[in-house]
Amino acid sequence: MSIVLPFLTSLNDLFWENPWAQLIGLLALIVGVSAFLQKHDDHLRRNLTIFTLLMGIQFMMLGLWAGALTAWLGTLRNYISMRTKNIWVMAGFLLILWLVALPNATEIVDYFPIVGTSLGTWAMFREKGLRMRSLMFLGSACWLSHNFLVGSIGGTIIEAVFLVVNGRTMFKLFAEQTKTSKNN
Repeated sequence: MSIVLPFLTSLNDLFWENPWAQLIGLLALIVGVSAFLQKHDDHLRRNLTIFTLLMGIQFMMLGLWAGALTAWLGTLRNYISMRTKNIWVMAGFLLILWLVALPNATEIVDYFPIVGTSLGTWAMFREKGLRMRSLMFLGSACWLSHNFLVGSIGGTIIEAVFLVVNGRTMFKLFAEQTKTSKNN
């Protein structure tokens, strides 16, 4: 109990430093969790598109421009990746990401979302199955680190949930692949 109370007090203080931004982050949490409850890829991508839009708004409200810009680029990327897997489109997204976000990166923490978004972009356009989820897992780890270090409550929770849900799905995919290879 001696650890829990100071932790909850810190969360409360952090929330009230910028309540509107934290509410947007918590709304993003709800949308993000709902994304991974979807069985259809298009619904998953649609909800992830809304999630990244909301996270970009939260980061903007917190004055975190590198995170906001990369989240918004992720919004556009998620939407377009529903329509094409073209390598040149992917390369364009990576180039835009680096040209827009890198000049706004002033601290080490600013590079986490850039790396995470780069991994996610490659995954969305070029990979599938376990490889896609592995890259998305690494990207989520980058975003989790960023969100924790900058004090985004909703963002930290959602990326932790993404890691757990994606890790569980990766385990299931690996088990299915192992079972299939043994039967062949």
